[in-house]
Amino acid sequence: MIGSNFDTPVMYQDLANSTMGPMYMPFGGMYGLGLYGGYPGYLGSVRLPRQLDQDKFQTMQNKEKDSKNTMKKVGIALALILALGSFGRIRKGIKSAGGITKYLGNKWDDLVNWVKGNKKPKISRWQSFKNIFKKTPTTVSNP
Repeated sequence: MIGSNFDTPVMYQDLANSTMGPMYMPFGGMYGLGLYGGYPGYLGSVRLPRQLDQDKFQTMQNKEKDSKNTMKKVGIALALILALGSFGRIRKGIKSAGGITKYLGNKWDDLVNWVKGNKKPKISRWQSFKNIFKKTPTTVSNP
């Protein structure tokens, strides 16, 4: 199209590029004359080679690649925020279970029970919410 390439002056652009569709003349016209099917050959008998759109394709690929990288970075940032936000609760669960191995064992058992369909006794949501903030008693050793 005319004017889409600002680096090259208009007089050096191929004005009959393949990306530019032919103009439709509804009331007839001079079809069949000239090099480009109805248009007179302003360049005489010179035919310009077809211009490849490789640079446009590369630009589109680069934009798509940049957007994928941005989405990956946003996903990693959200995962880090969620991990840091849940760190306290997981730490409390590890302490109450008595260590990381017991905590992971309990989580594995919970997963197995969930897959098999075994149900634990139901605790109300309010009670489980209160248990999140419940302090565990500390033992004081008497000398």
